[in-house]
Amino acid sequence: MNTKMEQSPAINPNPVLSVAKNGTVLYSNEAGEPLLREWGIEVREKLPSDINEIVQKVISRNSPERMEVKAGKRTYLIALHPSLEHECVNVYGFDISDQKGVEEKVQECEALETANVELSEIVDIQAIQPLMDDLYKLVHIPIGINDLKGNVLAGVGWQDICTKFHRVNLEACKHCIESDSKLSAGVLPGEFKLYKCKNNMWDIVTPIMVGSQHIGYVFAGQFFFDDEPLDFELFRSQAKKYGFNEEEYIAALKKVPRLSREAVETGMSFFMTFANLVSRLSYSNIKLAQSLEKRDVLVDALVESEKSERIRSDELAVLLDAVPAAVLITHDPQALQVTGNRLSYAWLRLPEGSNISKTSPEGVRPETYRMFKDGVEIPLTDMPVRMSASGKEVRDYEFDLVSSDGTIRHLLGNAKPLRDEQGNPLGAVSAFIDITERKKAEEALKKAHDTLEDKVKERTAELEKTYNSLKESEERLAEAQKIAHIGSWECNPVTHKLYWSDEVYRIFGLDPQEFEQIHDVFFKCVHPEDREYVNHAIKEALNGKPYNIDYRIILANGEERIVCVQGEAIFDEKNTPIRLRGVVQDITEHKKSEEKIRTLANIVESSNDAVGTISLDGIITSWNKGAEQVYGYSTEEILGKPVSILAQSNLMDETKRLSELVKKGQKIRNYETTRLRKDGKRIYVSFSLSPVFDMHKKLTAVSFISRDITKRKEAEEALANIEIVRKQEIHHRIKNNLQVISSLLDLQSDHFKGRKDIKDSEVLEAFKESQDRVISMALIHEELHRGGEIDKLNFTAYVKELADNLFLTYRLENANTSLDTDIEEDIFFDLDTSVPLGIIINELVSNSLKYAFSDRDKGEIHIKLHREKKGEYKINGCKSVNFALTVSDDGVGIPENLNIEDLDSLGLQLVTSLVDQLDGELELKRNNGTEFTIKFTVTEKSDHDQCQPQSSLDKE
Repeated sequence: MNTKMEQSPAINPNPVLSVAKNGTVLYSNEAGEPLLREWGIEVREKLPSDINEIVQKVISRNSPERMEVKAGKRTYLIALHPSLEHECVNVYGFDISDQKGVEEKVQECEALETANVELSEIVDIQAIQPLMDDLYKLVHIPIGINDLKGNVLAGVGWQDICTKFHRVNLEACKHCIESDSKLSAGVLPGEFKLYKCKNNMWDIVTPIMVGSQHIGYVFAGQFFFDDEPLDFELFRSQAKKYGFNEEEYIAALKKVPRLSREAVETGMSFFMTFANLVSRLSYSNIKLAQSLEKRDVLVDALVESEKSERIRSDELAVLLDAVPAAVLITHDPQALQVTGNRLSYAWLRLPEGSNISKTSPEGVRPETYRMFKDGVEIPLTDMPVRMSASGKEVRDYEFDLVSSDGTIRHLLGNAKPLRDEQGNPLGAVSAFIDITERKKAEEALKKAHDTLEDKVKERTAELEKTYNSLKESEERLAEAQKIAHIGSWECNPVTHKLYWSDEVYRIFGLDPQEFEQIHDVFFKCVHPEDREYVNHAIKEALNGKPYNIDYRIILANGEERIVCVQGEAIFDEKNTPIRLRGVVQDITEHKKSEEKIRTLANIVESSNDAVGTISLDGIITSWNKGAEQVYGYSTEEILGKPVSILAQSNLMDETKRLSELVKKGQKIRNYETTRLRKDGKRIYVSFSLSPVFDMHKKLTAVSFISRDITKRKEAEEALANIEIVRKQEIHHRIKNNLQVISSLLDLQSDHFKGRKDIKDSEVLEAFKESQDRVISMALIHEELHRGGEIDKLNFTAYVKELADNLFLTYRLENANTSLDTDIEEDIFFDLDTSVPLGIIINELVSNSLKYAFSDRDKGEIHIKLHREKKGEYKINGCKSVNFALTVSDDGVGIPENLNIEDLDSLGLQLVTSLVDQLDGELELKRNNGTEFTIKFTVTEKSDHDQCQPQSSLDKE
């Protein structure tokens, strides 16, 4: 790469070096060699220690440093800038020997101005873009100007494979940006880098510098070398990877330019010059943007600046002279002053640098050339440069240029206006190429064919007219067939060759390129069961009998379709069939619709439900047999009558309200009400209403389905009354039976009272305890009877009544004992939970009343029943709730060394057994009295029968 730079023009006349963080010189341009000689080193050797110390300071502080260096008779201002990205220091030198003072101030201003400058802020894209466009037309190398962020500020020739595929796909675009930013990093000023991007295309880059600041790149790329084979499989795999249309992607790939390596090398010499030109122009823009405070410094440097501008103008002139096209530039809207490159002056036979403009004042207007278009001299106002300068873009403009010596050149080119910041035209740039030889070849070819064209012209015109007419007719016929889904066909009965229109191929699901157009192959598409039927129809047609038949066909994918085919035979003068012709139409969907309609009609007609339609103004428009049975009106009687004939007078508003809801698009499902039969009898009905729309989604009617539910309603009412009576009777009998048991136990207890010979008082106590248990069960049925339920008990009310009953029983022995209940309101349990839970409460409360306060005359008993926090969850779709029952007293308590499971007490044994039955947990606390806590879970019944309560009785 350095060898190439040595062969290139001196793009940067100032020293540029790159130094590694250990002080080793990595790179130096030619202008930097005096500094290396002064320091006594070469590239790849370390700097002197004093210079290296400054390098280390720049790296450690991440800030630039400046110093002056004497190298022979020259004095250089050296600027050292850190480059953390590449872990090095870039060294830029400026020769300040002749104007050290002025240059030092200017360099300081430039360093401050370019510290955070963006390329887009200083490059005149509108001025550069036309130049890039014209250049691309000549050399066909894509080119672009990018900033350091990968943004394309100006470009031309970008290939479809990038703009339509790589750049629009998120993953592929990441590769583009990564290639632009990372692979282009580290390219030093005055060099270029050739690399293959991650999307496998060649790109070239050279940096754009503003002073010592790197602000962008000139990119050229999106090409392949002409000596490397294209790996189509690689790009097909990329198409699959990114989801591109493979055919379109490969087509875009084939359009990518293939350039020779020599052309790329030569082009990059120009691009490096172009980058330097952009750098210098951008640098000039910054200088022009300096504030008024620096005006005095700029005035002092004006002479030097003008000298630099002349150098840049000379470089641009060299650039334009290298282009094999005539390039013209004007800087006024009237194109009074036009200059051009060397080739343009040679064509126009004018001295270089002179005014080319034909619109300049007489006396100075050049007379060495004239311009003609189609044999007529072009007026001054219509000349391409003049039109473009006034603001009109001229493209592909052809004209003849006649020199003073009679030489005629046929030129082709473009002209594009230059505009100021407000968009006003201020000049134009135009470029023209010589296509004289091409035009001569075209003329020779045209002349060679003139004679032949004259001979066939008339006949060709006739054939074209006939052909166009036929083609137009065929196109109209094909379009009509496509719209109507009807295809036409012909068959030669001798050769059995077929002709099918495009629509026939679509109907049969075949490709014209794959289908062998003979009669036997066609028959393979016909359903095997219909082939004899079709063959018979064709034979009848050959005997003069046209046919119109429906039959089935089998598509290539196995799908079965139905077609309607009409055919007839054409006979010659000898009455011999010479051709079969006809049309075919796919009627599959039509047949399916007919079948659906027939099926629906049969369903509706055979339904026992009343089915019909009502117009939007409430008139009955259809009526099935089921409706006749439900309402008693025949179809002839009811059609045309208002629907209100079926409703009682007090339900008119209901009918109107429901109709309005349906008209708004709602559907009424299983609405139960009453209606009137023809005989005046009121019946219960369940009906549904639905809107009916036409093919344009417009509401046209209301459909109804009505079912007579009178018998069901009557049965439901009868069953409801029977169920109520049955429940009440069951609860009443259970309660009475339990009360009888209680009374018998009471009598048995009274029998033992007063008898002095009874030594064992436990018998009496046993009867009393049994009585309490039976009463607790009787209370449950009392609550069920009172609430009108058979299997759901208000347990809150039950517990309070049970406790009161127990206190009433033990009042004599425990006159000063109090009861405190804390029971959550509206707790409902079924019998499987209520019965064991009630007996548990009975046992624990009676146990406290009997034993807890034997040594004192007063005490407190507490009953608490609550849902536990965070105790709700789902089991098999049903809500389950955790409960906690606590029965406690402040009595003497149960000794710590006494295990309740080992006690002989029937009551406590019964409690533990019932807790197990509830699948619950029993906890006992013995401090400050006795406290029993039972935790259990109840699964509530849902609205669906699938969910069952998870009680212990269910499990057993």
